[in-house]
Amino acid sequence: MAPAFERERRSVRITRRCLGGLASHADIWFCLFVCVVPFLALRVYSFTGPGGTSAIENFQYVVGSVGENLFWSIRIAFLSLAIDLAIALPAAYAIVRYPFPGKRFLYSALALPLYVPGAVIGISLVLTFNFTYHLTTSVWGLVLAMTVGTFPLMLTPLIVALKDLPPVFEEAAECLGASRWQTFWRIVFPLIGPGVSAGLMLSFIIVFNEYLVTLFVHPPEVTTAPLRIFNLVRTAGLLPTTAALAVTMQLISFAAVLLFFRVFGTRYLKGTYLI
Repeated sequence: MAPAFERERRSVRITRRCLGGLASHADIWFCLFVCVVPFLALRVYSFTGPGGTSAIENFQYVVGSVGENLFWSIRIAFLSLAIDLAIALPAAYAIVRYPFPGKRFLYSALALPLYVPGAVIGISLVLTFNFTYHLTTSVWGLVLAMTVGTFPLMLTPLIVALKDLPPVFEEAAECLGASRWQTFWRIVFPLIGPGVSAGLMLSFIIVFNEYLVTLFVHPPEVTTAPLRIFNLVRTAGLLPTTAALAVTMQLISFAAVLLFFRVFGTRYLKGTYLI
């Protein structure tokens, strides 16, 4: 009796485990379906949308008529990333390596743009740029606006990378006669390279696809690709050419994410502990 009862109990346990596994897989596939279908629909529409245009014509329109908008998006993104990195590197190093009161509060304040709606940031920047810096409707005003919005995304991976880097590397370099500047650029910076790349990738994705803050502070002569999509949808509806532009932006963003995952993985995107 005992062996038979034990076999029956084991079979029930195996059945429950199989059902749990099937339910988990079904949930994953359902979430994947919900998240991926809109992107697939946009791609299909960009190839076969109404209006008599072919897929080649739709993407030729992107290269010809919207190429300047893509150029502005990439240019604004790279300028913002350069400023972000120049500010975030010393800030992250100071937060991790030096003890001072109010460190957690300071980091929370620096991360505030992540939790504020884009419209609120846009209005705040318009007021600040207009009355303080006189940068309203200028290219550099737009660059600084993108920098303000993405600075926490640059700072957080750098803090994680520096937390993972033991100070003994710097101490050893200084014992061998290296200056603080040489230690940072020859030892610290190469070792936190994956964290730098994570910050650059995250910031690039946000800046390249941002339109709401851009709507508030962009100069009249500058129209980025996301803002062009917004204007086209608002004035002419969702045309196949507009869908082709959206697909092009998706592919650029997706390629940046894939390249980062291929080279570095996800380690420095996990801010499980910071300070």
